Amino acid sequence: MLFPDYRPRRLRQNEAFRRMIRETHLSVDDFILPLFAINGSDVQNPIPSMPGHFQLSVDHLIKTAASAVDLGIPAVMLFGIPQAKDPLGTRAYADDGIVQKATRALKDKLPDL
Repeated sequence: MLFPDYRPRRLRQNEAFRRMIRETHLSVDDFILPLFAINGSDVQNPIPSMPGHFQLSVDHLIKTAASAVDLGIPAVMLFGIPQAKDPLGTRAYADDGIVQKATRALKDKLPDL
């Protein structure tokens, strides 16, 4: 078998290419913190099936998100626990829904999140 006289190694030519094709590398920039929002004030209910996670009222949610930002976590994903459910899921897009309230509060207090 003959080998070429010139062996192009374009994938190794500079640090940017090497970084792009290297093995999986996780950093804090890749993380997203799941947060579970619930109506009320000063509420922090543990989630039995998810140790270390809580259903949080908006005031606790802001504190938790601020701690995450201080650690360098760049994003959160909000999950809402509505007070009432219906077959059409109308609370998901209601202006006074828990996710909408939490999103507004987070954007007011932590605009870079």
